[in-house]
Amino acid sequence: MEKSWWWKAVLYGIVTILACLYLVPSVVPDEKQPPIVARFFKKKIQKGLDLAGGLRLVYSVNIDKAVSAKVDQIANTIEDNLRKKTQDFTLAREGRDEVTITFKTPADVAKVDKDVLAEHRNELDVDKNDSKGTVHLKLDPDQVAEIQDFALRQGIETLRGRIDQFGVKEPTIIKKGTDIVVEMPGLDQAEFERIKRIIGQTAQLQFKIVEDGSDYMEKVAASVPKTGPVTAEVDTWSDSKSGSRHQDYFLQAKDRADIEKFVAGLTGPLAVPSDREFGYYEVVAKGEGDATPDRHWRTYLLYRRAGVTGDYLADARVDADEVGRPEVLFTMNRKGGELMGKLTGENVGRRMAIVLDEKVTSAPVIQQQINERGRITLGSYGDPRRLQEEAKDLTSVLRSGALPAPLTKTYETQVGRTLGDDSVGKAKISMTIGAIAVVLFMLIYYRLSGLIANIAMVLNMIFMLAILAGFEAALTLPGIAGLVLTIGMAVDANIIIYERIREELRLGKSPRTAVDAGFSRAFWTVFDAHVTNFVAGVVLYSFGSGPIKGFAVTLLVGIITNLLTSVWVSRWMFDFVVNRRGAAKATLSI
Repeated sequence: MEKSWWWKAVLYGIVTILACLYLVPSVVPDEKQPPIVARFFKKKIQKGLDLAGGLRLVYSVNIDKAVSAKVDQIANTIEDNLRKKTQDFTLAREGRDEVTITFKTPADVAKVDKDVLAEHRNELDVDKNDSKGTVHLKLDPDQVAEIQDFALRQGIETLRGRIDQFGVKEPTIIKKGTDIVVEMPGLDQAEFERIKRIIGQTAQLQFKIVEDGSDYMEKVAASVPKTGPVTAEVDTWSDSKSGSRHQDYFLQAKDRADIEKFVAGLTGPLAVPSDREFGYYEVVAKGEGDATPDRHWRTYLLYRRAGVTGDYLADARVDADEVGRPEVLFTMNRKGGELMGKLTGENVGRRMAIVLDEKVTSAPVIQQQINERGRITLGSYGDPRRLQEEAKDLTSVLRSGALPAPLTKTYETQVGRTLGDDSVGKAKISMTIGAIAVVLFMLIYYRLSGLIANIAMVLNMIFMLAILAGFEAALTLPGIAGLVLTIGMAVDANIIIYERIREELRLGKSPRTAVDAGFSRAFWTVFDAHVTNFVAGVVLYSFGSGPIKGFAVTLLVGIITNLLTSVWVSRWMFDFVVNRRGAAKATLSI
């Protein structure tokens, strides 16, 4: 035997042993695995949603919120540019995609020029009214469509980042119209609930100034009925820096929905101003002993436009407050630090509400200018473990990024395992029948050479499954179909080569020469066929979703391993057959 044959024998032997070790965790129960496997080879093939059961969720995206957030960012930039020219104006967002600038001196309308609008001129439609001293800026419809597309794409990536933290293998997250479909296989009930909570957490962090001492709130408080679920209260507090006292009216109720219903009914002079909105804060008063904490909701009147958003968040981590309750510390990037410094520097002595997912987490008084760092208090009493888990979950979603728009769950279903087990059983039967038929055909038609093809087919399946296990791929029903297809593909290339060897033998060539010529001349035919199938598999994977991707994955892996076993491993075995007795005495059963 040539030295190269022995080197190949060692290489193929090592690869086969490693492949078998990778397969052990997928086919042998954990308690029966050898220690070396349990220690070094822990990865296994996962079952897809259709085999293992799991969770399927459908979310609709609130595009209006995404558009409003974009307009707030634009408004902040325009206001900063305009402040360099004049201070005598007010700027407010109206609706979801409009900004109105009102000047005390109508002639100042001309100051809204290309320099002020430089960064966003192409995104806005501008309407100036010189007589009234107003400028209306409206987001271009094309920009609204672009924001919608971005919200869907970014939402998918953000959800994928959150789900990956739970170790869910091969989650399917796709866009379907204006909805996002999420499928996660192999989770228990506790994991279901926690993942649903994290997915639904938009993690939109906003910092908004509270309007203290509002005359409007005093009028609203006077209109609250004497009897009913909503009451009007007075909050009196002092600014420690200036010593001035503040008196704020707010609404209070046990249920947030009661306050929201009351606010929705405010019309006429009591209608909420277009540049204001209500923020809702849950007050939790710890009961004595083991008593259930008393909870109720109160309102803050906020400026609608956010001064700073969580888009500038650089990091977040879990910490504890002075009494040991978990809280989340966050750090802004350079741009966020500049905006936070400007916002707090201009509003020292006023309250700033920290709003997370349309809920006020706290509204501290700004004592001094704040730059990059801040904190979010969970603001509740209860099980310390649960609070710690909530803090960790909040940190995770803040780090993975806020969703560009809130999600509303429109559909949820849990897929059971019964259908999967039944389908797996039928798939095993089909694979067994197909494999036996192929093995018998090759043995009868090609004799000893058919045995070589069968060995190559078995090795192909081992290598293929080992690669899937190494990447912890999820096996779905279409993926099993890909495995069955691979059984046929595994011998197809061998048949092409064998028929070429037969032609060489009919021409009177020796077995060794016929084998060399058969493999070398058939190689490009086999290679071209595999490349063509590989391109088709790449297209299926790139543009398909769910089941189609599962089929494409097994197809692509099978093509690679089949090319290895049908060309190089089979050639190595043929070299053993024709060279074991020397070239002159070599025979070939084909």
